[in-house]
Parts: sequence; C-alpha cells; structure tokens
Amino acid sequence: MTVFPFQLGEVTSLYHRVLKTRPQVPESDSTDLKDVVTISAEAKRQKILEEAQSAVLARIRSGE
Repeated sequence: MTVFPFQLGEVTSLYHRVLKTRPQVPESDSTDLKDVVTISAEAKRQKILEEAQSAVLARIRSGE
C-alpha cells in the first residue's frame, strides 16, 4: 500500500481511532499464551552428535 505525503494525517488519525476502539489486552492475560516447539528425534540425534564431536575435538586440541 502506498501512502502519499498528503495522506499521512489521515492515516495517523485512522490509526489512533482503531487503537481507541480495539479492546486492550492486559499483560497478565498474555502470559497464558505460550509457544510450543517440538524437535524431531533426528534433530536431537544430530545435536548430540555435534556436541560429541566438539567435545572430542576439544580434547584432541588440548592434548588430553
């Protein structure tokens, strides 16, 4: 959407009107919403392998 300079006043007044009419959600209600992330078994396996490789390389580099 293109807003020309002469329309800026109209856009800002519309924005303020929408904010006034939209019901405000208190911060305490938003704590019930949580993001859920699932990691596949393959991704877990890959992560464990990467960590093991890093640990082995660190030991080799340190001379242990």
